Amino acid sequence: MKLYVFIQCFLKRRSVQYFVLFFILISIMAVIASSFEEVTIYRLPLFGITYVSSFVFLIEYIARILSAPALYPNDKSVKARLKYTFSFYGFVDFVAVLPCVLTYVYWDTEVVHIIILPYIFIIFKLIRHSRAFRLIGKALASVKEELETAYIASFITICFSAILMYYIERKAQPEVFENIGDGIWWAIITFATVGYGDIYPITPLGKLLGCIICLVGVAMVAIPTGIISSSFMNMVQKKEQGQEKGNDSQ
Repeated sequence: MKLYVFIQCFLKRRSVQYFVLFFILISIMAVIASSFEEVTIYRLPLFGITYVSSFVFLIEYIARILSAPALYPNDKSVKARLKYTFSFYGFVDFVAVLPCVLTYVYWDTEVVHIIILPYIFIIFKLIRHSRAFRLIGKALASVKEELETAYIASFITICFSAILMYYIERKAQPEVFENIGDGIWWAIITFATVGYGDIYPITPLGKLLGCIICLVGVAMVAIPTGIISSSFMNMVQKKEQGQEKGNDSQ
């Protein structure tokens, strides 16, 4: 058995995954706890937890780079490792090791506190170790084209509404609709039915357009929601059918 295949098999072991998952969870809790003033005196131990965890992630990151050819068997070793390094998971794994690597350089400076900031991306490491997230990812991937169509239609509607509302309201309230960017902000919060109330039309024509956008927004938001829900249910049904077939064969 080749070394990279052995490493990949080792990383897939449930005990190894639980070990890494443990450090992911305590790292997230340490970052959250460090933001409370009540635990200021414990910030150094919390940072120590983050540092130790990032060291574990560094070992994992190196192992995943070495074992990348097992993930991409049709590519050469160098190309496979580069493909992993510049992938989504590769980026997340890289960010997770930054505290461990950069702390040596910036330990006695104020930058050491900024190093923790990109560490929030470690939350995305949970996706690899969560079946629920993987199922959602597959559901989204299966309806990628449908979602692209829905979001492009939403983008066009938002831009059209923003430009139209800007020219309708700019004379009535120039301090509110200073530019089309303000119109885009209004269109987004209206289209998403959030309505913060900081920007709203006051002219009759503007109010009419606002009503139309609210109604269109409800319908357009429901389209991708329905697409994702349908895809997710199909994935769950296929999984259940596969389990039933497995039970019947036994």
